[in-house]
This record gives sequence, structure tokens and C-alpha cells, in this order.
Amino acid sequence: MRLTRRAVIGRAVTGALALAFGISWASAGEVPVPVPRPAKVVLAAAAPKPVPDVPMRQSGIAGYMLIDLDTGQVLASREPDRGFAPASTAKLPTAIYALDRLGPDFRFETRVVTDGTIRGETLEGNLYLLGGGDPELDSDALIPLVTGLKARGFRHVTGQFLADGSAGPQRPAIDGDQPADAAYDPAVSGLNLNFNRVRLKWDARGKAKLLRISAKAERLDPEVASVRVALSPYPNAPVLSHAMEGRAEVWRMAEHAFRGEGGRWLPVRQPELYAGEVFQGLARTYGIGLDAPRLGSAPAGAEVLARVQSRPLDVMLKYMLRYSTNLTAEMVGVAASRTGGAAPGSLAGSAAALNAWAAAYAGFPAGDPGFRLANHSGLTTESRVSPRRMVELLAAAARRNPQPGTRFPKLPGGITELMKPYNVAAQSVKLDYKNLQIAAKTGTMAYVRGLAGYIATPSGRRLAFAIFSNDLERRPDDPEMRSNRTWMARAQVFERSLIRSWVIQLDG
Repeated sequence: MRLTRRAVIGRAVTGALALAFGISWASAGEVPVPVPRPAKVVLAAAAPKPVPDVPMRQSGIAGYMLIDLDTGQVLASREPDRGFAPASTAKLPTAIYALDRLGPDFRFETRVVTDGTIRGETLEGNLYLLGGGDPELDSDALIPLVTGLKARGFRHVTGQFLADGSAGPQRPAIDGDQPADAAYDPAVSGLNLNFNRVRLKWDARGKAKLLRISAKAERLDPEVASVRVALSPYPNAPVLSHAMEGRAEVWRMAEHAFRGEGGRWLPVRQPELYAGEVFQGLARTYGIGLDAPRLGSAPAGAEVLARVQSRPLDVMLKYMLRYSTNLTAEMVGVAASRTGGAAPGSLAGSAAALNAWAAAYAGFPAGDPGFRLANHSGLTTESRVSPRRMVELLAAAARRNPQPGTRFPKLPGGITELMKPYNVAAQSVKLDYKNLQIAAKTGTMAYVRGLAGYIATPSGRRLAFAIFSNDLERRPDDPEMRSNRTWMARAQVFERSLIRSWVIQLDG
């Protein structure tokens, strides 16, 4: 039988629809008449137009991958399997990991416990401030703990007051290679307070000079003695320097910088003693006398006298992604690893548990060099993530957490960080900003830039992407980071140009 051109086209369309939608015909001997379709259906079955490459504007190397979440098709890529330092985009895997292991309703708990007995107004025994790993515990949150003790009726403690941070790895800084005064690189412990930061405030105006360090929260702002500040008279002294003097941390501020009025956050290196001191002072105001805090571990089975819980995990992670809080990332990652059966004694050990989980979750080989996190926050140059592995993880999260009615798949728990629309005023084709949605996480360190997340185009295409730029060789060659700002601006222009070209090409 001779087929006409119309019949050939009809059979081709029929076959395409059958493959696309899984249609099973009732009789193999029948050839149903195809229903007429608009031409765009035939075009949709064809291979998409290639997305043009965009030239880099920064030194070093860049890589990216863009996929269609509904088809799994790779739409654009460059160096997709190269491992890059991901910076804070590592918080995306950490967030998915924590929610998968702990659930969105998980809460950290901080407790006050004792190994003694209350007799009238005296507690005969030791009192412990027992951290549960809460990264958001602040000075205000200590109030219900102290009022809980007051309700027990005792006013004196015969034993010691001990601060216990053994619920998490204990180290003086997350990375240690950051500047000494970097508040984003604080200590890590199972007992944390105010993100393990103190507030430095100064006022050099007039005769009454002010130089003060406090444990500032929204309500409380108590001074602390375990962290002190003094002026350094040396003419070439750095603006701020840190040293340990006995049990106290001492910050020295250069006299030439002591001008006008100002304030800033500084990292704490002994968070357990810091939290203990603030608790001791607060207890004193409620009539409970405690000795100066010491380090110590609470015995198993100690009686709980008071407790306070953190916010739910999903809320905590939403703020972690928005403000990129490194301590939060490390502590939720460690908590997730413990729930998974690991007992990590270090951030690297906990990250290793995350790496193994990610391979199983996204379906790539265990131990793949394209996904090797060294901690949970990304505050390190030791981690490596390839664009392919990051996108595969995002795609797996979208598959496992479908959210009907949303134009783009949000991370589990509804976590998003909406970015501002991109400026395309110089382009001949304008983007429909109203219907373009991007939910992504940025990552920034010196000569390191990353961006990863989801895109919903105006036409309704749902995409996942990852873009990384690194020039790690320039970091030691530019210790004062004089050129980093220019490099970072160019890396961001590169990102915007890429995403702009993707959306224009796919919706054009």
C-alpha cells in the first residue's frame, strides 16, 4: 500500500504522542486517525534549540549545568563534572539533608540539669547548663531557663556550675583560615549563644569614652567579663586583634581606629564559658547564686530542672538560607548525622555522612569526587561540588517533594530565597519579570562564587541549575583581596548573563 505524505506525517505524530504520553492502543491492527494538533506539539517533541554559551568575565574557571525538571534533559553545560569550591551553596544540600533526616518539626533543646537534690532553698550538688546544639540560642532564651529554676525554690548551690557543650563538635572556629575578627567564622559547640558572637560598641566622642563588649540580644544586652576589649597603643597595630589571657578572650582595638561612634560583631572562641557567664549573671538577678562557670559534662540520668526549645527546623533553615548563617548550617548538619546513626566528633566527619547520604538520595556513585563536602556551611576551600551533582540533588529534592499549585518546585519545607529580577535593559528582547521566578542560594568567598536553585520561566518551563566560578590560585597571590571585589562583580555579571540568555532562548 502506498502511503501519502499526509499519512506519513499522521503516523509520525501518532507515534510521538504514544511515546510522550504512554498511550496504549486497543488493537495493533488498527491505525487510529490522529487528532489534529497545533504545530507547536510537533516542535515540542523535537530537540530543543541549543542554548548559546556566554563568555566569562572573570579570571579562573567557571562551570554550570541547566536541566529541564520535567524531562530531565540537559539544556546547557560547561565543565559539568569539574569539582568547584561551592561556598555557601553547600547550605542547600545541608538543608535538604537536615529535613530528610530530622523532619521540619525538629527542635533543638537546651536544658539545666543537676546531679544533686533540692533541700529547701539549697541545691546540694552540681548544676549544669547542658547545650543541645541549638545554633540560635540567645541571651533572651536563657530567661525561661532561669525562671524555671526559680520556680524550683532554691537560691543556693553547694556544688559547681558547669557548662556542657559536648552535644556537638567543639572547635574555636569553623574554618580557621578566615580573618580573626570575622564574625561569620565563630566557634562551634554543643552549647552556643548569640551565634557565638559578642557585640563591640564604641563611642570616642566627647569626654566620656565608651568601649564595651556585650552579649546583645533583642531584649537583653549584658556586659561580659570572659570577653574583654582594650585599646592598643601601637601605631601599626591591626584594627582588631585577638588573644587569650588566662581564661579570658581579649580583643585589642587600634587607637587610630577608635574614632566617632560605631559597633560590630566579633566571634567568640569559648562559647561554653561565654554562655555560662551570661546565665550566671541572669540567675543572680533572679536571686540564685552560682559560682563562675567551668567546663564539665553532665552525668547520664541527671535530673532536668528546666528546658527551652528552639524554633522548628523548617523555620530555622529558611533563615539560614536567607542570612547564610554558618553556625546554623554546621549544627543542623551535625544533628542530622547523629540521627542517621553517625556519631561525628568533627565537622568533617559529619560532612562525610552527608556525602554518603547525598549519593543515595540523588542516585550518583558513593564517594564521587564531584560531591565532597568538608563541612556543612561551605566556609572552606576544601569542599568540591560539580554542577552536575548539585543539579542532580536539586532535581531529586523536587521529585521527592512535589508541591501542586506552585510554578517551581520549592525545597522541602517551603524554603526559598527569592532573587531580584535581572536587568536586561540593554537587551533587544525583554524578559517578562512578572512571570519569571527564581529561587536560589548564593555562595561567596574570596575568589569563589556560586549560585544554585530553580527557575520557572514565563512560559512555564521548570528548570534546575548550578553555576560556579573559582579562581583559587589568586587567593594566596592577593592576601589583602584588593582585586576580589572586581572579580566578584564580574562573576555576578556572568551569572546574570547566563540566566538571561537561558530564559530568552528557551522562551523565545
